[in-house]
Amino acid sequence: MKHILLVFCSFFIFTSWSQMNDSFDDGDFTNNPTWVGDVTDFKINSNNELQLDATGTAESYLSTPHNLMQLDDREWRFKINYGFSPSINNRGDTYLTSTSADLSTNPDGILMRIGENGSADPIYLIERNGGVETTILTSTPAIVATSFDIAVKVIYNANGDWELYTDLTGGVGYQLDASANYPTTVLGQHLGVWLKYTSSNATKFQYDNFYAGPIQVDNIPPTITSVTAISSTELEVIFDEGMDQTTGENVVNYAVDNGVGNPTSVQQDATNLGFFTLTFTVPFNVGDLYTLTVSNAEDVAGNAMSTQSETFQYVIAQTPVFGDIIINEFLPDESPVVGLPEVEFVELYNRSNKYFNLNGWKLSDNSSSGTIQDVWLLPGEYLILVTTNGLADYPQATTVTSWASLNNAGDDIELSTDAGIVVDKLSYTDKWYKDESKDDGGWSIERINPDLACSSADNWRASNDSTGGTPGIQNSVFSNTPDTQAPSVIGFETELPNRLKLKFSEGMDSLSLENAGFSSTPTLTISARILEGKYPTEITFEFIESLIPGKLYAYELNNFSDCSGNSNNYSGSFVLPQTPEKGDLIINEILFNPLTGGADFVEIYNNSDKYIDLKEWELGNHKEGAVANLKEVTQTYVLNPDDYVVLTADSNFQLMNYPFAIPGKFLQMSSLPSYNNDSSTVYLVFNDTVMDKVSYSEDWHFSLLNDKKGVSLERFSAEQPSNTASNWHSASETIGFATPGKVNSQDMKPGEEGGTLTLSSKSFSPDGDGFQDVLLLTYEVSSPDLLGDLVIYDDKGRIIKTLFKRHLLGGTGIVKWEGTREDGTKAAIGPYIIMFDVFNLDSSKTQTVRKVVTLAGRL
Repeated sequence: MKHILLVFCSFFIFTSWSQMNDSFDDGDFTNNPTWVGDVTDFKINSNNELQLDATGTAESYLSTPHNLMQLDDREWRFKINYGFSPSINNRGDTYLTSTSADLSTNPDGILMRIGENGSADPIYLIERNGGVETTILTSTPAIVATSFDIAVKVIYNANGDWELYTDLTGGVGYQLDASANYPTTVLGQHLGVWLKYTSSNATKFQYDNFYAGPIQVDNIPPTITSVTAISSTELEVIFDEGMDQTTGENVVNYAVDNGVGNPTSVQQDATNLGFFTLTFTVPFNVGDLYTLTVSNAEDVAGNAMSTQSETFQYVIAQTPVFGDIIINEFLPDESPVVGLPEVEFVELYNRSNKYFNLNGWKLSDNSSSGTIQDVWLLPGEYLILVTTNGLADYPQATTVTSWASLNNAGDDIELSTDAGIVVDKLSYTDKWYKDESKDDGGWSIERINPDLACSSADNWRASNDSTGGTPGIQNSVFSNTPDTQAPSVIGFETELPNRLKLKFSEGMDSLSLENAGFSSTPTLTISARILEGKYPTEITFEFIESLIPGKLYAYELNNFSDCSGNSNNYSGSFVLPQTPEKGDLIINEILFNPLTGGADFVEIYNNSDKYIDLKEWELGNHKEGAVANLKEVTQTYVLNPDDYVVLTADSNFQLMNYPFAIPGKFLQMSSLPSYNNDSSTVYLVFNDTVMDKVSYSEDWHFSLLNDKKGVSLERFSAEQPSNTASNWHSASETIGFATPGKVNSQDMKPGEEGGTLTLSSKSFSPDGDGFQDVLLLTYEVSSPDLLGDLVIYDDKGRIIKTLFKRHLLGGTGIVKWEGTREDGTKAAIGPYIIMFDVFNLDSSKTQTVRKVVTLAGRL
């Protein structure tokens, strides 16, 4: 576990005797004070420390006046950092005093040496007098055997006593390491460092916080710098200086609130005297805030602290379940830029009350996986994930290494732990934007309700924020309205010999599916239920009995629930599809010249008594004498006998623009082959076999149509050949020029040429009372090429209302009359004559149907 130690320098009271101080906070060592020597070999680094900055194998020194008039009752302090293991060739002498400013001449003085030709690796305090070196004292062995960052304090008393103090953490918690009585007569005027090094260590010597002057007396009480819970029953407490062991280890000086109480033991660190470990009996709860109160503890100088309180929180990485952390927003298509940086991102949200460390977790799409770097995600927090290159634009984000980019049109996103637990997963498409003005890039896709852990596409849409997204904050489309809608079964798949897969409208409670009641007619016995994940969107039943192809099974599924707890029952049917043959499925209606902004469609009709799965069927067009540009149906869709399905890339447009279109009869495809407005060929292909084809021409349309745009071609007869002009005609104007998903308007019944007209009643009263307020006129004609006039006359033969004129009739139609004249005013009470004239342009025959109706009302 990593610990961050915040060290606050103690304040000391001392006399105004001569002294020297340099912490290099001014970023300079050439003045105030001025250091001399090999100045080009040194620099002040970004941490405001004096650092060797040389090249090659060499020796370098710096020195400065220490301003001391005597050595008696004086103190020296400095911080030393060697980024290597010292040796005879990589060592340093730190002069407390020197008789010469040029330390390269081995002048007389008092010096501290680190680095030797042996293996003891202590710190030596040495006097050089008349060129002869004498060791004054030696520290604890091996404290500088490897790279180190320590603080040193040396005191020389007037009685000749030398004391060496160290803080091996680099702080100010000094403790006595060695002492000796050695009176000295060397005075000197300079302080400095002399270094010997090889090229590999020419930048690895660092110094800071030099002080030389009177002995400083500590009379400032200690304070707490940090409190950290390292387990459910242990605290690490760090003071700003070394502490007295007796009072520091006294358990009654420490107390934690919320019923935890005093520790059972307190242990001072052997090296850092300001570091204590407290052990408690009552465990801390994960995430709860606690307060530690400390009083009466003393530092090594005997200063007792006043009562001080610090808060802490016990946080431990917990194990997630699916939905604890959710994928809350993502930017799959970063350009063109709207306002956000041109960087893909995935935003996570911790919707639980748990604490998670995501180091080593995986972010994956459908082809690759990246690794999340070390980061904590606390309850209620957001986290932005980007590639390494994206960190410059999102400095608050966490990087994911080896992360492949998300596909613009659609992809999978999965979040899993380093142990393989799937925490969230989604499969998006560009339809999730729900805004055609935003699906070309620059806008993120945001989750609407984060409380729905297993939400589907309905819970996502493009951001509404003007910048294009809301990474790291609450989504612009946020709504926490509870899910109260019950789930439903939206489809099925069957598989030989004995499997049924049911698909649901949303994520389900897996336990409810395990226990849901299932029954069928004919009876099937479940041998296994197959589920994936805690909130699956499908379940597979495996039966003891084998399924019979083409046999329709009715079934009931009871007491199943979605992940929000909404339950439902469902009755439906399924079938094991049969092997199709040529002629079973035929092309029945084609729209190749759609309305502006719309899409083509091809309607397929099942002309057999089989149940046929459209999965892997293909539509194609014609190019260079062959079938080309095949587009495959990628999902299961079982087409029943004598039923219709419409293949299109935009089912919503067809439903909005064709009033007789049948919802539920559309199969959305990513795209269709291109079909020309003047002529082309529509191929229906399965298993590399052309099952049907129509080579149409716009000349097949009704010749009197003023505009063929948005008008489909309908097939007359399923029994007649597909690829003949005589079997196709324009859809009727009466039904809106297309019948996607239903019986064609030109699906004529054989019979006598002409037409009939039926009235909804013999009289009507358009007075708004809800009873016979309108008159409905239903006509039926025998030929697709018939035109018609439908006109209302009064009893004097004057035209009152023209309902239509030269209208392409189709098979049947319904027209209403609301009892108004041509100018929109209400017609008078009385009898009216209805004339329905039917014209056949080919035979020049005309048929007239005459009806009489009474317009009634209050006198």
